[in-house]
Amino acid sequence: MRQFSRNRELQVGTTRTFVLARGFTQAGSHAALIGEDDTRRLFAELYADPDRSEVRPGEAYKAILSSVQPGWTLRLLQLFWPDPQPRLEFQKQILKWQPATTEGLDILHQGLLLSIQEYPLPFVRRTVVEFALPGEEGIAWWEGLGGLCAGFGLKVRYLNESDIEMLTRWVLNPSLEYQK
Repeated sequence: MRQFSRNRELQVGTTRTFVLARGFTQAGSHAALIGEDDTRRLFAELYADPDRSEVRPGEAYKAILSSVQPGWTLRLLQLFWPDPQPRLEFQKQILKWQPATTEGLDILHQGLLLSIQEYPLPFVRRTVVEFALPGEEGIAWWEGLGGLCAGFGLKVRYLNESDIEMLTRWVLNPSLEYQK
């Protein structure tokens, strides 16, 4: 991504450094992606607590951004991600139904199963935070992110290696087909 200012071109971020990584390492108790530039990048997903009606994500984002120290790099990613869980749960319920007693009910049951398997997956919006760890002083801030967000009705789920790999694949090559 580039930004232009008075005949100057400024680099403000790229996807390339996000998806070109050199493996994983540990940063405290968290999995960190080693970036092409040797940075350790931590990832977490922010989501709303379904039991609280007073969720205030705008205020949470403002608090997160105002707590970032000068020189730190933080990226908020809004992604549309395939969500197979509701469909899989519905399919499990259908498979437990009593066997059809008539041909019409059997056709209806088979058609419903077929449509569940063939219809495109629903998508859900996910908010992911990427944090380029500036050093050990950033670990305390990262681990306090959950407490910072809790007051606004948001929860934080720190991503492990497999979650980060899935995220980078999705950013690099988003497809409309869900594949594990």
